[in-house]
Amino acid sequence: MEALAESHYPALFQAADTSAISGQRRLLVATALRLVALLTAAVFGTVTLKAGQVDAAALVAATGLGIGLVVEVWLLTERPDRQWYESRAAAESAKTLAWRFAVAGQPFGADDVDERAAEALLLHRFSVIRGNLHSLVVAGDSGDLQVTDQMRELRASALEARRDAYRIGRIEDQRRWYARRSAQRGRSVTRWSVLLASLEALGLVAAVLNAVGLIGLDLPGIAGAVAAGGLAWVQTRQHQQLATAYAIAAQELAEIACRVDWPETEADWAHFVDEVEEAISREHTLWWASHA
Repeated sequence: MEALAESHYPALFQAADTSAISGQRRLLVATALRLVALLTAAVFGTVTLKAGQVDAAALVAATGLGIGLVVEVWLLTERPDRQWYESRAAAESAKTLAWRFAVAGQPFGADDVDERAAEALLLHRFSVIRGNLHSLVVAGDSGDLQVTDQMRELRASALEARRDAYRIGRIEDQRRWYARRSAQRGRSVTRWSVLLASLEALGLVAAVLNAVGLIGLDLPGIAGAVAAGGLAWVQTRQHQQLATAYAIAAQELAEIACRVDWPETEADWAHFVDEVEEAISREHTLWWASHA
């Protein structure tokens, strides 16, 4: 039995995942534009470029401040951050419910509910998720179903087939994802730390040169503004926090994977799936709490 692919997930996941990606992209582009605009204003505010009777540098600085203000107002009114956070939380909730249902984990245990009751409970849980959404943006009707044929087929298979599909498609897939993203975030932390330290060192050298009268340009102010902008971007991306959280989640899933063959009854298996999904959901809950 093949594991569930993302194309086999419910329509709620498909819509929420697309909305989350769109919200994240809009937020990051707008944040980057705002930081660049404010940085430009800070840099050109330290120099004078006369063009006839007009100070061109002052005009550029004013334009940068204006752009920064417009973007800030757009962020406050459009709230792409809310779209991203809410949609991602909804997508992950829909995914965990899909896996619980498909492999007969709690509260959809094979010994606890029949097929119709399991589907009715799943649809009810989906409706609760939709009711808590305020910023879901759906690109269009893809024709996806809330309970797909692949989900039903996996649920109807034997325990061993469900176990194998869950091991490969859920536990190992999530573990590899967390491990890979932790490494990526860790490399980003290193790169940004080196860059920001270099800017601070440059600012220190420029300040000393200014003090002894060797240069007249406000390089310390420029370096400080660039470093502040870089720090704001790093805080937006939360590289260090996410690198640590992803590493812990990957280790926890590696430990859980060692016990995937232990459950021998449907009741034990349903409880095991519940334990795994709680572990996976814990990281998403912490992520959501840090952004709320």
